[in-house]
Amino acid sequence: MLRTSIFSIGSVRKSRLALLVSCAAIGGSTLFSGMASAQENQLQDIVVTAQKRSQNVQDTPLSVTAVSGDQLTSAGISTVQELNRVDPALQIGQATGTVTTFIRGIGNPVTTAGNEASVPVYIDDVYFVRASVPFFDLASVERVEVLKGPQGTLFGRNASGGVISIYTKDPSQNAELEARLGYANYETMDAKFYLNLPVTDTLAANVSVSYHNQDKGWGKNRTLVDPFDTSLGYLPSNDDYWKSRSFSTRGKILWEPADGLSVKLIGYYQNSWSQIGIYSRPFPGTEGGTPDPAHNGFGNSGNFPIPSQVLPPLGFYDVALGATQKQYDDSEGYGFSGRVDYEMGFADVVSITAYRKNKELYASAGNYSPYNWTRYDLNIVDNQFSQEFQLKSKAGSPVNWIAGLYYLNADGGFDPTTIYGPGMEALLVDSVNIRGEQNVKSYAAFGQLTYPITESTNITGGLRYTIDKVAGRGSTTTLFIPELPFLLQNVPAVAAAFGAQNGNVFDAATANAIVAGAQTPVDNVPGGGVARKTFKKLTWKATIDHKFSEDIMVYANYSRGYKAGTFNTLPLDQAEPLSPEVVDAYEIGFKTELADRRIRLNGALFWNDLSNPQVQAQRNGLVFLKNAGSARTKGAEFDLTAVAAEGLTLRVAGTYLIAKFRDFPDAPSYCPNPQVNAATCQALTPNLPIAPGNLNTIVVDASGNYMPYASKWKFSGGFSYDYKLADDSELTFDMNANWASKFNWDADNVIKEPAHLLLDGSVSFTPAAAEHLTLRFWMKNITGEKFNINYYAQASGSAFSTAPGAPRTYGGELVFKF
Repeated sequence: MLRTSIFSIGSVRKSRLALLVSCAAIGGSTLFSGMASAQENQLQDIVVTAQKRSQNVQDTPLSVTAVSGDQLTSAGISTVQELNRVDPALQIGQATGTVTTFIRGIGNPVTTAGNEASVPVYIDDVYFVRASVPFFDLASVERVEVLKGPQGTLFGRNASGGVISIYTKDPSQNAELEARLGYANYETMDAKFYLNLPVTDTLAANVSVSYHNQDKGWGKNRTLVDPFDTSLGYLPSNDDYWKSRSFSTRGKILWEPADGLSVKLIGYYQNSWSQIGIYSRPFPGTEGGTPDPAHNGFGNSGNFPIPSQVLPPLGFYDVALGATQKQYDDSEGYGFSGRVDYEMGFADVVSITAYRKNKELYASAGNYSPYNWTRYDLNIVDNQFSQEFQLKSKAGSPVNWIAGLYYLNADGGFDPTTIYGPGMEALLVDSVNIRGEQNVKSYAAFGQLTYPITESTNITGGLRYTIDKVAGRGSTTTLFIPELPFLLQNVPAVAAAFGAQNGNVFDAATANAIVAGAQTPVDNVPGGGVARKTFKKLTWKATIDHKFSEDIMVYANYSRGYKAGTFNTLPLDQAEPLSPEVVDAYEIGFKTELADRRIRLNGALFWNDLSNPQVQAQRNGLVFLKNAGSARTKGAEFDLTAVAAEGLTLRVAGTYLIAKFRDFPDAPSYCPNPQVNAATCQALTPNLPIAPGNLNTIVVDASGNYMPYASKWKFSGGFSYDYKLADDSELTFDMNANWASKFNWDADNVIKEPAHLLLDGSVSFTPAAAEHLTLRFWMKNITGEKFNINYYAQASGSAFSTAPGAPRTYGGELVFKF
């Protein structure tokens, strides 16, 4: 069998683009667009359900990338974060226990509980409100589909940028066992197990288990010898940083008691602990104090009494958080879903019911510096229930149609976020507790119809009407230290303000007054109680497609996508939520198979107009969303897969993207090192106070600026080659390259991520004498590129902080299949 592979998206220097082009010239990849039959040397059909019915991807009139589970395995892709390698139009990062998703420049790096992504993730047709990383361990996966552009009709729920759909393996009547055991550098152990068993002629079940433990970090957490004399450097450190571990399991039961009736039940559980993706190190040159190129661009935090000094040099993967500053994300969750398919005489009925519950602790160092100043403990809640009904035409009908109803009830937020530490005690504060939770009830009715106006031309129309009811409640409670320090007890003004009682509470809703003895939180929402808002929206899709032959199709579509308005939950302090994000999308594309199906070439031009895009920003050290006025993304993409010879498949793909804000006069920006340019900061925003030693939030006009996370150019290329030895043993070689140009981390376009090139490769050996065994060796980020996967403007800690992507990793695994 011919295997294919994928790539890893990154951002790289232009000087290395030539290396990518060379790689693409000898190979173009691997995975997604399909595998070739070694016997016929032709590309095989790929079946997708992008329109809620099974179709050949080449007959689907929209831009879809599909990849099988075997292809993911061949390319070494085991997590959703690594799906960056699937398609240059896709950008995925990781932040505080969640994946951040962008397609064609549309998305936002949602890290705040209760807020939803513009590119949602579905697993087995179930929408996940919060894209928690461990749920997306790609074990026992049947296929992954990436739907590009708004999917406001059939998927609907906040799919303004596109959809990532993951389908796990269904039980079958064929017994199957697969076990994988791997070991890699950084003392990393991975184990995966999959078992499928037929129980009776009508009943089958499967179970999958995945375990990961990276016991050694990519870098170290360094502690200063003397915080007041940084020239003494750091203490020796055995405190590894950037580690992770996870465990997940999923079980499925498929019951087919009668012809035309099937019942599928799914249950899953996960827990994880990780430091990956948590912003923990200053972006070079942006920490408070005077930056020093000789010290990797770092300066000393201006919050502390040594502004003229700089931190000693740190390695790219090292952090300086102090002896007691531990940053991590710890989560645990489970869920259940059930699907019933019933074939009636004139149509098919589908019911999908799902429930999910997740709890998470994100422990954060408040100022990301060697000084143990503040701590943030974010206790995240995430619960959801959904129900979907579908009525659709039978397979093979001349007119294809579907109608459905959808309901979602989701709770998410912080309960609570607690801020504490010596820095707070210096302000006579024991802790600040911020609560913010949001409930969403969503109701939708949808329908879509495809009608053939000629034998070779179809028209498709679809509508979806959505009602979203959001309700938010928040409070802030500040507990002061139980007793004033002795010296301050003799200062009458301080003593009078503080009061004589323990447990004094700072009431954020009553003009910053100190309420002696108060013990209950006070609502942040203006007017008290719960803030509520209802959003109603009609979205649609219109498509025409035409086949010039069986192997050449062109299409054009216009669609509208919608992402509901939302409250900010950290803190939830506004009476009115954000406005909905609306996308009007235009696309023309073509799909072809040439040279007797040895070449597959697909491409598209796209244009997206966004109204009220929801943009992530920071304020007073906390993350929030706000609306920009309007934005536009436009560009072109292509994907070429070819069978060059028996056993050799090549692929190359690329995306050109221009993504800019058209109207954003009040964009947030940040003034670094204000102790040396406070006057400049004040001039930019004369009505905002400038705090010496802090990274101050200011307001700028970002109209015409590039949108965050949107590289102008992205390319991927690679090859997969199967070679049979004289004794019929098999060797498989995979090589993949991904390049992305620089992009901006924020709307102000100040901090940029440089371009990067990521190279991955693997070789597998399956002996003829033991065909059930495969030994595979792999290496990722072969050249050791240094790049970042997350970013944060720490407005209370004097730094732009980042999280690095993985360094060079390598390892091997033993695979047993039966």
